Formats: sequence, C-alpha cells, structure tokens
Amino acid sequence: MVSDHVEFTTTSFVAVQGEDRDTNPGVVGLALAEWVAQALKARGVPVEQVVAEDFGRCVVVKRKPVMLFIACASTGERPARWRMFIGMEQNWLTRIFGGGNANFELARLRDHFRAIVAVIPGVSEVAWQHG
Repeated sequence: MVSDHVEFTTTSFVAVQGEDRDTNPGVVGLALAEWVAQALKARGVPVEQVVAEDFGRCVVVKRKPVMLFIACASTGERPARWRMFIGMEQNWLTRIFGGGNANFELARLRDHFRAIVAVIPGVSEVAWQHG
C-alpha cells in the first residue's frame, strides 16, 4: 500500500508572521503549500488554488466531480517538522452515481505526491505514515 500521509523535516519553509490567523494558532504551512503547488504545476498537474483550513493549507488540485487536494501543515512538535497528506472528498451524489475516474486520479496524484516529497529542498527524516 502506498501511504497518503508523510512527515518530514526541512528548514526551507519559513512561516509568515501572523499566517496562523487563517488556520489555528501555531499551525502554519503557506510557504510549503505554495512550493507544492508550483511543484505540481511543473509536473503538469493543474492546481486550482491554495486555501487556508483550520488544520493548515490545502493545495486544491480539482473540485469536481470529486475534490482532490494535498494538505500541508507544521506538526507543532518541533521547528521545521512538517506534515502532508492527500485528501479526496466526495459528495453524496458522486458516492451513489460514481465520481468518474476518481480512483485513477487519486492514484495519479499519489504518484506525483511521492515524487514531490523526494525533492523537497533540504528534506530529511521522512516518515511515511501507515494505517
């Protein structure tokens, strides 16, 4: 099984003062999310936008018929420790009638995700979460 969750260390992404006003106190990830968005675009993956959520930042790849995104956030455990995961959300109609090629698109995003993690600037202590 290929994991959709990873934690790693890098000092390459610096928080902007006050960016956690859009998330939860102490939760940052804007610089990482913007880097991920650019890395996806460089691989030919369209990105709709980067949005703030309470758990960090989401790089929205697509919204319909299913929403696919990569979430990016600090872990809060120690400086320079980060967490990313792939998310897929379906509404009740797509659950009943199908989401088109959702599983194929998820698998393709997973491949890009793993490739991007490998080239994060200064990355170390990469830990893929299994569960």
